[in-house]
Amino acid sequence: MQKFKNILYVDHGLDKDRDSILRVLELAERNNARLKGLIVCPALPPDMAEYHEAYHQSLINTLQTGVRELQSMRHYDAPTLPISIEIASGGNPAINIIHAITEHDHDLLVKDAEPLETGNKGFKALDMKLLRKCPCPVWLNRHTHQLEHNGRVAVAIDPMVTEPEQVELAIRLLQLGHSIADNYDSNLHIVSCWNFEMENYLRHHVWINIEDDVLDEQIETTRIKHRATLDSLIHQSGIGGKMVIHHLHGSADEQIPALVNVEQVDVLVMGTVARSGIKGLVIGNTAENIVQSIPCSLVALKPRGFISPIT
Repeated sequence: MQKFKNILYVDHGLDKDRDSILRVLELAERNNARLKGLIVCPALPPDMAEYHEAYHQSLINTLQTGVRELQSMRHYDAPTLPISIEIASGGNPAINIIHAITEHDHDLLVKDAEPLETGNKGFKALDMKLLRKCPCPVWLNRHTHQLEHNGRVAVAIDPMVTEPEQVELAIRLLQLGHSIADNYDSNLHIVSCWNFEMENYLRHHVWINIEDDVLDEQIETTRIKHRATLDSLIHQSGIGGKMVIHHLHGSADEQIPALVNVEQVDVLVMGTVARSGIKGLVIGNTAENIVQSIPCSLVALKPRGFISPIT
């Protein structure tokens, strides 16, 4: 199963809803992982340099207070703060975050999703940059979708992959989705979309004149092959327990956001790139369309060997 051992929590140092802090403390505890906090914030103007130390200390104090209060509420055994905290002020926040991940070899980034206007979906510029360029898995947490008892976890899988790193990524996605669902005592929803791409070109086309039963047979063959490959991947992943499989006919960038809404999914686990080892090729069109259409928390993985364009 996917295990994390060196987690980075990114915070803006503001006193706010602390669901993300709770989430990362639980993850660190369950994975027996090291945990580090990085506060990204604006830099003070040069003419306010005398307040620099107090400014940074106030941000650290705010985060420390939130952690200690959550520890007290949840009766954590550790008597001292289990998280070291650093500050990165000024510059480009995404670059600061990715540099910290690269320097300290973090294997998971957890942060609040940047807030959206009421009714909007998707993710803002900082989060999208991290999804595209961060070298490790990213957990973007939304406060409106909190994983409590029986929270809903879904994992999106494309089984029709051929490259070894793509197959390995699909298996890791299933394992991670199962682990998150198991931690919160919920069923894992597995969603996979299939489509016979030629259907719209061939159905009732007067110049081609293909019989409906011939076309239907091709479509059914596609469905059966897709489902068999999906079942094989699930078997290879070694996951068990209660699962709900959504084998949907249609395009992934339409069907997956629709399922997230209908099933009221709290966390969606998905891959964000199709190939590894290529700088700049960091997120596929389908994945980008999906993440910009969902209102829930997102856990995004890349294939092993992915090279971030930020060094």
